[in-house]
Amino acid sequence: MSVTVGAGALLVVSVLFQQRTRTIEGTWIDLFEGSRFFEGEDLLTACNSDFMDAPWLDYYPNADSATGRLIDANRNSGTFVSKYGSWPVAAYSVKFEGHHQIVGVGFGHLGASPSEYVVDRMISIKPIASPKCDFRPG
Repeated sequence: MSVTVGAGALLVVSVLFQQRTRTIEGTWIDLFEGSRFFEGEDLLTACNSDFMDAPWLDYYPNADSATGRLIDANRNSGTFVSKYGSWPVAAYSVKFEGHHQIVGVGFGHLGASPSEYVVDRMISIKPIASPKCDFRPG
């Protein structure tokens, strides 16, 4: 009985902390083992000291699709710089239908992101040319 009650409570909590499906716009920064999304922000405001606390973007298009080929072609179009070094990065202005899940055990690579955006349908995706995201402390 307690297992059933616990499972039911977990289901209610997960539903309460998952936003409704809606149209969402912002900047997606895609790097090795990192997929960060900044709702309503541009690249300049996304690349700041709070970068690592940003939500994960859960989006994995089929590699053979037009969007998959676009992402593959832009994968190393820019540079991500932190106090630990530099890595290739890509950035996109995106608009999609989806939801923001704000409570869970952990999201993204190794569960390191505090929340995640889930893409149900990508409406538009536009590469940001030669992005440089430098979030080393001032």
